[in-house]
Amino acid sequence: MPSPALLVSVPLIVAALLGALRRLIPRWIADLLAVLTAGGNLGLSCWWLAHALERTEVYWFGGWFPRGRMALGIGFTMDGYGCGLAALAALLTTLALIYSWKHMEGAGGHYHPLMLVFLAAMSGFAVSGDLFNIFVFFELMSTAAFALCGLKTREPAPLAGAFNFAVTNSVAAFLMLTGIALLYSATGALNLAQIGLALAGRHDRLVLAAFVFLTTGFLVKAAEVPFHFWLPDAHAVSPTSVCVLFSGIMVQLGLFGAMRIYATVFQGCFAGTKIPWLFVVTGAVTAVWGAMMCFAEHHLKRLLAFSTISHTGLMTLAFGLWTKAALAGLFVYVVAHGLVKAGLFLCAGILLHRFETMSEPALFGRGRALRGTAPLWFLGGLGLAAAPGFALAVGESHVTDVAPWAEGIFFIAGALTGAAVLRVGFRVFAGLGDAGPVDRAARVDEKPETTDAGWRVNPVQYVPAVVCIGGCIALAFWKGMTQVAGSAAASFMNFRGYAHMVYAGATVIPAAEAHGWLAHGWLAAGLRALAAVAISLWAVLHLRVPRMLRWPSHLEGSMKPVRELQSGHPGDYVAWLTVGCAVLGAAAFWLVL
Repeated sequence: MPSPALLVSVPLIVAALLGALRRLIPRWIADLLAVLTAGGNLGLSCWWLAHALERTEVYWFGGWFPRGRMALGIGFTMDGYGCGLAALAALLTTLALIYSWKHMEGAGGHYHPLMLVFLAAMSGFAVSGDLFNIFVFFELMSTAAFALCGLKTREPAPLAGAFNFAVTNSVAAFLMLTGIALLYSATGALNLAQIGLALAGRHDRLVLAAFVFLTTGFLVKAAEVPFHFWLPDAHAVSPTSVCVLFSGIMVQLGLFGAMRIYATVFQGCFAGTKIPWLFVVTGAVTAVWGAMMCFAEHHLKRLLAFSTISHTGLMTLAFGLWTKAALAGLFVYVVAHGLVKAGLFLCAGILLHRFETMSEPALFGRGRALRGTAPLWFLGGLGLAAAPGFALAVGESHVTDVAPWAEGIFFIAGALTGAAVLRVGFRVFAGLGDAGPVDRAARVDEKPETTDAGWRVNPVQYVPAVVCIGGCIALAFWKGMTQVAGSAAASFMNFRGYAHMVYAGATVIPAAEAHGWLAHGWLAAGLRALAAVAISLWAVLHLRVPRMLRWPSHLEGSMKPVRELQSGHPGDYVAWLTVGCAVLGAAAFWLVL
């Protein structure tokens, strides 16, 4: 049986090798080694995922098994959710590296080592069963992400974006460390199962404070409102292949961190309380806010970043419902969204490669020649709208089956984010209507990230985007996906089973029922897709309708006061983070005490 430690150790070893030899080996060797390493991680994580769906296990480093209730050793928890996210991280990293094969500037040879360190950190974060090691991998993931965001050190914009990213997420890390210290003072333990057993039934002020600090730290990484301001700034200046990982998996790992500590540490503390509604309300506000800001944007990377914020809000809402069906739908949604969003960013990267801009008005009508990019972009827009035939609609149908009232939130978020992407497609690839309003972000000159910018597109660049968009469609018709998600959800929610696995070594997972679309899914998905297309055409052709009926174009231009909150100043972002932490804490105390 292969050791799960290889998920972290192999990428780190290869990263060190590439870093040491970066000036001695040709670029193609660095590309090959990086792709093979990420591909190996993908194969290993998929093997463990298949194993975890039948029997979840804990791998103890150095043979430090628990003695009685004392768990001093460091363990990797190989369950369905963790292994699934590790597999998604490896898949997206592999595709991002294929996209940048001999294509993106290597930034002095630092690009490949940083990508592999990022992969190792994400893999370790997804399967770690120790609270302090979750923090360590969180920090390693953040450090690699900061460096990748500011990869072009000679340009001021990437450095500014990386600085905002670093400041905000460092404050989040401080809050997490404070929460860990509080839990350690109360239990003397760092293992998640041991802490959960020690705190069962206890929700005093110390436990609540630890919950608020830890949850805030993870929600900053998940870019929930009002902790989200750093994400659009980071996306706007990061290389395309890095944006694939930021939106496709890193943000979702922030939410997964909050889910993991709630399921293992705080589930027993807050049983019977309304604490999960914190996530429902936060997710709903984030989904609607992100969708409106997405439709108001005209810089392609920032637009896609706000769509990530919106859809992560939907995932947070699903988590707050805290049922097996909702968590199964959430798992499907996370995978599907990661694929669709990666495909859209890769298409945006192709536009940047050819035209050296991410401005929707500047790209007006210039994409007609990119016949391979246009259909992928439009399919991606329909995917974000959770149209029929896409796996996002399958996940959404399982969530709204639990809470039918949530259909309205999913409808608004899906229709507006899908409409924003389709609007860009109609303007850029079809030249319909006018070029649209020019906002401050759309005026920023984009620096090329490739050595052959403006040249024809290499066919290899299309392969990852086709895999991503095609994969999201294929998953919608694979009934086994819901079975995998159901088994993972059942294991994730079962704290007694998790504790038994930690102390006894393994737990057998009962098979979940396999089913695809729910009855109401087709109708809701179809209406949402029609709304997205209608809103996008309404916005593009607004000059052809009476002035009183031009509200989509008004939404494009009337969000300026709200968009000014995205000031680009880290002090403002930390202030909002502080306000959000205070509101979250007050709400938690009100719901429990």
